[in-house]
Amino acid sequence: MSLGKKTTSGIKWSSVSQIARQLMQFATTAILGRLLSPDDFGLLGMATIVIGFVELFKDLGTSAAVIQKNNLSESLVHSIFWINVGFGILGTIILFIISPLVAKFYEEPRIAPVLMVLSCAFLISSISILQNAILQKDLAFNKLANIEIFAVFNGSAIGIVSAFLGFGVWSLVYQSVTVVTVTTVLLWITTAWKPKLVFSWNEVRQVGRYSLNLTGFNIFNYFIRNADYILIGKFLGSESLGYYTLAYRLMLYPLQNISGVLGKVMFPAFSQVQNDNARFRRAYLKVVATIALVSFPVMMCLWAISEPFILTLFGSQWQPVIVLLMILIPVGIVQSIGTTVGTIYTSKGRTDWMLRWGIGSGTLLTLGIVIGLQWGIVGVATAYATASLLVTYPSFAIPFRLINLRVSDLIPVLWRPFLASLLMLGVLMSLKMLVLPTSLASAWVLSILVPTGLITYLLASWLINREQMQELLATLGVKR
Repeated sequence: MSLGKKTTSGIKWSSVSQIARQLMQFATTAILGRLLSPDDFGLLGMATIVIGFVELFKDLGTSAAVIQKNNLSESLVHSIFWINVGFGILGTIILFIISPLVAKFYEEPRIAPVLMVLSCAFLISSISILQNAILQKDLAFNKLANIEIFAVFNGSAIGIVSAFLGFGVWSLVYQSVTVVTVTTVLLWITTAWKPKLVFSWNEVRQVGRYSLNLTGFNIFNYFIRNADYILIGKFLGSESLGYYTLAYRLMLYPLQNISGVLGKVMFPAFSQVQNDNARFRRAYLKVVATIALVSFPVMMCLWAISEPFILTLFGSQWQPVIVLLMILIPVGIVQSIGTTVGTIYTSKGRTDWMLRWGIGSGTLLTLGIVIGLQWGIVGVATAYATASLLVTYPSFAIPFRLINLRVSDLIPVLWRPFLASLLMLGVLMSLKMLVLPTSLASAWVLSILVPTGLITYLLASWLINREQMQELLATLGVKR
């Protein structure tokens, strides 16, 4: 199968996986949001910050190196597997040791046992990192899709049943551990490659610079991405963190569903054409156009329906999330495109540039969050959004130099989906503010606005953006 056909197949299977998983996760979050308290979500948020940081070290960027490197020796692959296992064991031990210190930092003793149990998931996942990377390198996203969907389904079932039985925050813990365990087992069953007792330090050194720069970026970026969580949890408490966490998760759903899907497929695809800038540029702009076609209307629609959406699906106890979501959505619109630049750095092997930019932009983002903290969670959300928008231009301009692309080249592929989304937003806001009665139940408002937004956007796109719509349908295998 040609690279183009493999990539198209990968996008379709990744889309199926992502849509199915996000629908299940969204439904699960909605159910758990009614069964659990904001405090339970806040506790998991505190623990997740620590778990996520330690996970950055479990492969030191070696899985990305496996995907990016064109010629891999067997000894290098086996060596990388044992490095991953070693860091998995080390990470689990570290989490056990530091869990009481984390509990003391947050002044929340319930975090310690949660961290200890979640550390087991860290070890389990470390023994399947390489199998996942091999399937991605081969663009075998059909196999990955089946694994991911089955794992999330089992995790959701365990989480919901546990919540009904009154396990509180442990429902979220059991859900997470189940997903990781099922994923690891299925990756071992599906992947033909099996490890051998082989290790070559000289082979590992060949990918050392690439992997360590990528790890350095991931570590610094993790702190920046979670600075708001850390500061809110420390100074504003678990309830405020629960509200903020839900708003941020909802903002990320479109990014994970759209940008995440294409980014995961395009990294191995771009790596195979890394030395052909003209082909790279064409492929990149096509990916960006596809993302904008879907993410722009989703984000703008979510902004318009934020109030009935939250009240209907999560209940009135989550009302503070509404304003947070409306503040963060503009960031989501920009980041839906901005997240794609990471594949340029990694595919071109310039993770050193990626690290330098991460340090510079991250410092500004953290400063903004610290300033906004004095105005509570609304201040943090506003500061984060402002700082994120300020670094937008250089975040594109720097990696574009690697493929001789200008930032202005984005305009021809973005203005049509942006305009169609704005027209949809105008219709929804007019309908909401001028037509629908204020006494109408939130569920009815939601049921009216969502289909109206969908129809409006499709009509607007067909009038001003028909070519991109047809290209998307062709990519998905839909006949005109």
